[in-house]
Amino acid sequence: MRREVIAFFDVDHTISRRATPLALVFELIRRGYVFWPYLLGVPVIFILYRLFSLEMDFIFSRTLPKLKGISREEFDEIGRVAFERHLRGRLYLGALREIEALRRNGIRVILATSSPFEAVYPLAQYCGIGADDVVCTQFSYTDGKFDGRLVGMPVFSRYKRDIIQTFIERSGTDEHFCSFFSDSVHDLPLLESVGHPVAANPDWRLRRIARRRGWTIKDFEK
Repeated sequence: MRREVIAFFDVDHTISRRATPLALVFELIRRGYVFWPYLLGVPVIFILYRLFSLEMDFIFSRTLPKLKGISREEFDEIGRVAFERHLRGRLYLGALREIEALRRNGIRVILATSSPFEAVYPLAQYCGIGADDVVCTQFSYTDGKFDGRLVGMPVFSRYKRDIIQTFIERSGTDEHFCSFFSDSVHDLPLLESVGHPVAANPDWRLRRIARRRGWTIKDFEK
């Protein structure tokens, strides 16, 4: 029996130039759920994330309670508007072409990201990818309203690897038949576990590792 071939893609800075959660924040600010001073801390968080090992659950624990009470329907709408306003024009065309070519060749494409579903699903739809093929951080809802918590752990670093490994097992395939495209050294655990790791728009640390190990390096700006 032929094993299913799967290509997993990180999203932020791999497919989109702008972080999908930041696009969501811009729309939340516009609607009055978050205030502009909140953005002053974003550069600090970004630096800590890119250069060190700031855990995503720490970031979420400091921000999500502020959004408690927003309905699922409004969050979905916020995500759609955020994509159209802040993301659609900031996608790497090379990444879109890569995804299209893979799907045309019968390879299943899965988005695997620490971003929340509400932020990334409109991008998935734009790429022709359904909800079942989005592996991401999930918000928790009670009676149709966001309760300020997550379902499980953020899909990040070693947690992402563990979640994807479970996904692969349930799909009946094997990691050897899978590829993973990512820009970040934080995704090293998953890159090391698949058969075909791809450093896409890699940060300097991942680029150095990819060159040393002979991994494929792709620049989606081209």
